[in-house]
Amino acid sequence: MVGALVSVVFGYLYLFVIRLIGGAIIWISFVLIVLALAGGGFYTYFYLRPTYDPSNPTYEYLAYGAYTLWGLSGLTMILLCCCYNAVKLGIAVFKTTSQYVQANMQIFFLPAWATVVCVAWLCLWMGSAVFVFSVGTPMPREGYEFITEIKWSDETRYIFFYHVFGLFWINAFIIGCTEFIIGASACLWYFECNTDSKGKGTVMRGFHWLWRYHMGSIAFGAFCIAICQMIRFLFEYYRKKIQTVPQTKLVKALICLTRYLLWMMEKCVKYMTKNAYIQIALTNNNFCQSAWNAFTLMLKHAHRFGAGNSIGFIYNLFGVSCIAALTSGAGYLFMTSFNDMLKLSDPIPPTVVLALVSATIGCLFLSIFSYSSDAILQSFLLDEEMRFQGGDRPEAMQEFALAMKNRGKGCCEFSCI
Repeated sequence: MVGALVSVVFGYLYLFVIRLIGGAIIWISFVLIVLALAGGGFYTYFYLRPTYDPSNPTYEYLAYGAYTLWGLSGLTMILLCCCYNAVKLGIAVFKTTSQYVQANMQIFFLPAWATVVCVAWLCLWMGSAVFVFSVGTPMPREGYEFITEIKWSDETRYIFFYHVFGLFWINAFIIGCTEFIIGASACLWYFECNTDSKGKGTVMRGFHWLWRYHMGSIAFGAFCIAICQMIRFLFEYYRKKIQTVPQTKLVKALICLTRYLLWMMEKCVKYMTKNAYIQIALTNNNFCQSAWNAFTLMLKHAHRFGAGNSIGFIYNLFGVSCIAALTSGAGYLFMTSFNDMLKLSDPIPPTVVLALVSATIGCLFLSIFSYSSDAILQSFLLDEEMRFQGGDRPEAMQEFALAMKNRGKGCCEFSCI
């Protein structure tokens, strides 16, 4: 428990780090990536390659590998130059997100609330699933006559599948409600953080919008996710059934490919649904229109979303590593300093457990941060479409608004690739 609280404190302090030196972290990371690729090419070409005889095929393979690393290094540098303004916008978005999260720390109670509700729903579902599972004819299992199994009729099997679909749907609905509240709160805060209200009370207004206006839209989005999960469930169910049948390598390869495609389909639908929830909060449209708006928005601003995802990956990786390292390091120092009182034979195992717990909490902390940044980015894009009317946006976004106003009509200088 103490380790979890320490992890939360370090996560909160990490938000200050992002606001203060977040830009430096990103640019240094990109420079290190370019230098690492270029250095790997030099090492491969001038150090590893000469250790092989020129007649050895590995000699040429290492040369090709070096050329590939140099090409990737140059391509990364070109992309950074072309997407300089998109990267700069991404940094500003994450700085703004850190400001939003610090002003609305109560959003971290939402996943805990959703987890409690999901666990309660799962317990209720399992209780009713036992009754459904027991409906059938008791018969001895083939090959193990001393074991009794329940033989289902087709009607019972269909009822069970329907029951599983209900599990997926309600679970996705609970998660969707949490995502909508966070997204709506971030969007409201973006447009009100410099008003008289200072963006306060946005989380409760997100609750109100959910229960009063958008319950059906969230339910429909959860329905789409449940369909994808049900397709995967049915595929795995019948794949288990045919395992006893001899399969060729081609059939096994097709099964693996199908599993991967179904997994990818579910991930894509979840990603589109999350962004659709943000569009629902921004535009007050229904789910289908909001999902289409989110899709076209990502196509139109692919470089911005790509830069934001890359920056988010760096922040998340750096943040989780720092939270886990600092928490486990502090725990190790505490255990070694007070070993006479604790009487531990070896502080390494509890330190490893502490690192895993803190890394999990860090992932949860930064996943909420990442989703909030998506809402901030989409709020900025809507603000840009409205030509930055008013002056209540966050400070980090004011420079983009001023740049556009200085140029007059046309796109903002920060929006071009």
